[in-house]
Amino acid sequence: MSEVSQLTAVDFAGVLWPVLLRPGKLSVSRVELVGEGVFGSVDDDYLSRLLAVREYLEERGRLLCCQGARPDVWPSGMLRQFDNGRRAYVLDHDRRGDESETVDIFAPAPAEMVVTVAEQGKAVFAFYGLPWRGE
Repeated sequence: MSEVSQLTAVDFAGVLWPVLLRPGKLSVSRVELVGEGVFGSVDDDYLSRLLAVREYLEERGRLLCCQGARPDVWPSGMLRQFDNGRRAYVLDHDRRGDESETVDIFAPAPAEMVVTVAEQGKAVFAFYGLPWRGE
């Protein structure tokens, strides 16, 4: 039996939509927008698949309410490789040098804590003091 995460997506009017996410093993992830169909993603790791699902939802005016969509959550390259992108660090300037908190990127997060893929990219780059060259 495949793992299923029951999440929500929030649209830009603040309306919550049920989402069923099946992260899969390391083959295919599927997201089902209840009443609207299914989207599948085949990518190298869990983070890549989550990003593809988030972009799919963003094209429909929705943000996925999960830990991996927070502006202060991102894995290091080493953690991503070790855990196939399933866990990520909570980026916290006050904890630099200490053991950082990690979260499951598919765990639920409150709607007010999630952002677009681009906003997350900007926040992660800013955390590390790097210039954003994205879109």
